[in-house]
Amino acid sequence: MDKKLLLLLLTIPLLSIILTWPILNSSTRQGSKIVFPEQGNKTKVADSFFNHTTIINFGEDGLPKSKVIGKKLFHYPGNEDSEIVSPVITFFRATGSPVLVTTDRGWINKDGTRILLKGHTNIERKKSAQNHYSRLETPELTVWPEKEYAETDKSVKITSKSTVATGVGMKAYLDKEHYYLLDNVKARHMPVKE
Repeated sequence: MDKKLLLLLLTIPLLSIILTWPILNSSTRQGSKIVFPEQGNKTKVADSFFNHTTIINFGEDGLPKSKVIGKKLFHYPGNEDSEIVSPVITFFRATGSPVLVTTDRGWINKDGTRILLKGHTNIERKKSAQNHYSRLETPELTVWPEKEYAETDKSVKITSKSTVATGVGMKAYLDKEHYYLLDNVKARHMPVKE
């Protein structure tokens, strides 16, 4: 075999590796960047991230008490909290449907005891033989999964089978399903037709 041909055949793969390496390396780094609109489009680079994250809190009986699932979890250098994209929090019940909390994004502290949720946030419990349907909507919510407690100082709308209530500020005891609206409370009752 001709030495020039052999050299050419060896050079082509080597050049392709050298030319594509920066592209492949930058695409991995791009996957860990998120743009925050409220911070003037500054880009942060995560020091670690996970895809399809699941965090489970267990009760004293060893059964799951709550579960947090996120599409992605990002941790940034110098931050205590980690950002979680599209979090879904499930509070399990001994009877009846679980309570489901969904939102656009959230921040979870390092020990998982507090989650700040922002975006279109919903707390929903489907109707079952043991419980009624209820849905709560707010733009921001702070949840303590272990205490099954949540609160906000933003606007809140609570919808049940026969009532729609709105207000500003709320304290929610999720284990008992007691929601306390704090200010500017308005309610509308709609009779249920059986």
